[in-house]
Amino acid sequence: MSALRDGTVRVATVTLNPALDVTYQVPALVVDDVVRVRQVTTRAGGKGVNAAAVAETLGATTWAVVLTGGRAGNELLDGLDSLGLRTLAIDALTDVRRTVAVVADDGTTTSLQEAGHDVRDPEHLTERVLDAVRQVLAEGVRALAVSGSLPPGCPADVLPRIVETCRRSGVPVVVDTSGAPLAAVARSGALLTPNRAELAELVGRTLHDQDDVVAAAAELVAHGAPAVAVTSGPDGIVCVTPDGGWAARLPTPVAGNATGAGDAAVAALLVHLAAAGDAADVGWPDALVDMVATSAACVLRPVAGEIDADARAAWLSDVQIHPLHQARNRA
Repeated sequence: MSALRDGTVRVATVTLNPALDVTYQVPALVVDDVVRVRQVTTRAGGKGVNAAAVAETLGATTWAVVLTGGRAGNELLDGLDSLGLRTLAIDALTDVRRTVAVVADDGTTTSLQEAGHDVRDPEHLTERVLDAVRQVLAEGVRALAVSGSLPPGCPADVLPRIVETCRRSGVPVVVDTSGAPLAAVARSGALLTPNRAELAELVGRTLHDQDDVVAAAAELVAHGAPAVAVTSGPDGIVCVTPDGGWAARLPTPVAGNATGAGDAAVAALLVHLAAAGDAADVGWPDALVDMVATSAACVLRPVAGEIDADARAAWLSDVQIHPLHQARNRA
């Protein structure tokens, strides 16, 4: 079932607002009191970096395009090197943000996320990013993901231009973002991976149940998205394509640190896309099973960007998946 081919599948991620991810392990998070931190882990992060690290673990040859800059930028580059990623760093930020995830023993996770630091030269940033994208495409990358938020001052056209550049080269693009950046690529031909709240914001209405989610995703497919995979945490993933839709989930929720679980799902999707070469050729039931299993395997790890490989392998046969017949009609 797996689309993984060690060393032959080439993928890339673009992270325009990377971070140094700090994870605090605590017995419990108590507001307005002293909390003793049991363990601290710091690593290079940001959604695209997390996805790249997981894709590398899954056997893909992975490139990470990141913006960097400032004093924390050097620490970020050291962290990327320690992850074994092939990095194209663009020195364009005044500094690199930090995020803090406080993980309690009961699995409750509280995330504190800085917005990010300013772009130094916004007028030239889009072309610099596109140059980096063209470089990784020249390396034979067959699927690319753009993940995460945009830093302050980032040009609004950068995401649509990335998608356009990749599509001209016949390379499928996954976009995992929210708000205005997501709206900017909703009709660009990118595969979209919003969570339920992000999808509701995009379509401008409340999504009360799975039927509402399917209908909203089908609208985006009707406007040109090759696939829309909506993540819902322990409720799994609902995916709609022009050929139909599916819902996939584990039979029981997984307790742990959910930070980065969506990024792990994107990593699994990237590998299947690269192996297939085109979204229309992806075996979507297998891909969704892998996305759910890989996402859950991330929850078991204390920090984002890692997975429990043994748990993932076991869950590949446990994920429940069923077709959504109404999605075919709506899409």
